[in-house]
Amino acid sequence: MRILLHIAVLIALTLAVASCSDESCSDNGSSLPLATFYVGDNQVTISALSIMGIGVPGDSVLADGASIKEAYLPLRASTTSTSYRLWRTASDGTTIVSDTVTLTYHAIEYFHSIECGAMYNFDIQDVIYTCHGIDSVVVLTPLITNSRTPALRIHFSAQTL
Repeated sequence: MRILLHIAVLIALTLAVASCSDESCSDNGSSLPLATFYVGDNQVTISALSIMGIGVPGDSVLADGASIKEAYLPLRASTTSTSYRLWRTASDGTTIVSDTVTLTYHAIEYFHSIECGAMYNFDIQDVIYTCHGIDSVVVLTPLITNSRTPALRIHFSAQTL
């Protein structure tokens, strides 16, 4: 009887180890486009920058007067476009410059793994933006997955910094 118990425990441990996987989820568990900020060919930190989603339910502030050189811009799988307002403020709180960036995309359902589960990837189709402080927006990779690779470069005009 005791030998059967040992065999059962050995089988259970073997099955538990066999079901483990070396694969693990990336640190970024969701498919979010990472936008980096540039002036000319140089990545820069933009001071006093605020970013918020437009037409998003609830709190959509992604940055609030921060000094940042990159930001994740979440996309909604329930729509085909998401818009953001990016603005810089002076020390007295007045807006220096304000722009809008709209990403148009297709949401693609994707099953990553048992450990990570299902998620959405996004295929960026178009980017529309205003040019008050932004010089250009470049799509580096149109397929947004859960990797930490920058997907967008937002180039700011040197005159507005």
